[in-house]
Amino acid sequence: MRAIICLKMSMALSCVLAVSVTCLGETLTDDEVRQDVQKFLTTYYCGNYGIPVLTKEVRFGGDTNRLARILAECAQTNDERVVESALEQLVKYGTFEQLPFLYSCVTNSNIGDKAIKSILRIEGITSNSVAAVRSYLSFTNAITRQQAYDRAIASRQFLGAMQNSAASTELKAAGFRAVRAFAADINTSNSVVDEALIAADDTYRYSKRRLAVMRAAYPRCFNEYQTNYVTNAINELVAYPEANLPD
Repeated sequence: MRAIICLKMSMALSCVLAVSVTCLGETLTDDEVRQDVQKFLTTYYCGNYGIPVLTKEVRFGGDTNRLARILAECAQTNDERVVESALEQLVKYGTFEQLPFLYSCVTNSNIGDKAIKSILRIEGITSNSVAAVRSYLSFTNAITRQQAYDRAIASRQFLGAMQNSAASTELKAAGFRAVRAFAADINTSNSVVDEALIAADDTYRYSKRRLAVMRAAYPRCFNEYQTNYVTNAINELVAYPEANLPD
C-alpha cells in the first residue's frame, strides 16, 4: 500500500512539473526560443550521427507551430550548415505555413531533397508538389555525385508516396514521367531509380519506356557497376524481343 501511495505521489509530482515547465516555456519570447534553436542547429549539424530530438533539447512551450516558424527563419542565413540543419528539422516539424519557403528551396542543390521531403509530408501528392519534384530532379547541372544520389533517393521516396496516395491517374502519370526523365539523364544511381520505377509500376520492367530510359542513360554512366546494370537491363529488354515490348 505504501508503495502504491508513493507511486501516485510521484506521478502527481511529475504532472505538476510538466505543467510548470510548459507554462514557463509559454512565457518565452521568440528571441529566446530562437537562441535555443540556433544553439541546437550549430551544435548538432545534420551531417552528424546521433542527433538528439530537437523538442527535447530546446524550450518552445509545446508550440510546434512556432518552433517550425523559427526553424524557417533560422534557415534563411548564409551559414550553409545551419541551413541544412534547419531544413533537416523542418522535415519533421514543418507546417503549411512554411510551404512557400520550402518551395523556394527546391532548386537549391544542397537542401532541395529536404525541402521535397517536407513538402510531400505536409502537402502530399498535389499538382504543386509534383511540379516541385520535377523542378528538383531536372536541376542536374553542376551537382556533385552525392547530390545526384540525394536526388535518386528523393525520387524513390516520391514514387513510394505516390503509390500510397489517392492522387488522380493523370497526376501519378505526370509524376512517373518526371522520374523517368530524371532516370534518363543521370550518370549515377541508375539502379536506385530504375528499381524504384519497377517497384512502383508493374508494367514498367518490360516496356519500351524502360528501354528508352536505359539507352539514354547508358552513355552517361560513370562507373563500372552502373554501366553493367544499364547494359544488362538493355540486353534483357532487347531479347524480349524488343518489337514485342508494350509501350
